[in-house]
Amino acid sequence: MKSVLCLALLLAAVPVAAPLAASTITAPDRTIVNDPAALRRLQRNSGITLQWISFESEARGHVRVGDANGVIHLTGAQRNGDASVEIDGDVLRIERDRFFFRGRIDIRNTPDPGRTCVREGEFEFRITQNRRYWRLQQMEQCDGLTDYVDIYF
Repeated sequence: MKSVLCLALLLAAVPVAAPLAASTITAPDRTIVNDPAALRRLQRNSGITLQWISFESEARGHVRVGDANGVIHLTGAQRNGDASVEIDGDVLRIERDRFFFRGRIDIRNTPDPGRTCVREGEFEFRITQNRRYWRLQQMEQCDGLTDYVDIYF
């Protein structure tokens, strides 16, 4: 009996490996649209900016919005020379003042040459203070810098 109890205690103390994270980002079955007007604003967006490149409207990049079998897909970029921000992924859910995005955000060569900040996962973009854009809420993820990635409407 003592040996069974010791074995049970020993097994309970052995750490269990966490499941491996998926190596690819999977698409949702469909985008949940809780506010059709917000979806229309996103579809008619007027571009993307990263503050290190430019906030000016004439320097904005472009964001294409597609719909593949009910899944809203975003792809776009803002570039100035070697400096760039790129976005590619799917909208999981869209609400009046926010949307949730799963994909990749890639910032290169800005604010300093050679800087690379690649993010993959789920992100929130939100409208705050009656602004005319959605701002990425996960702003501080690389190098301790704050990256303002905005999609305008």
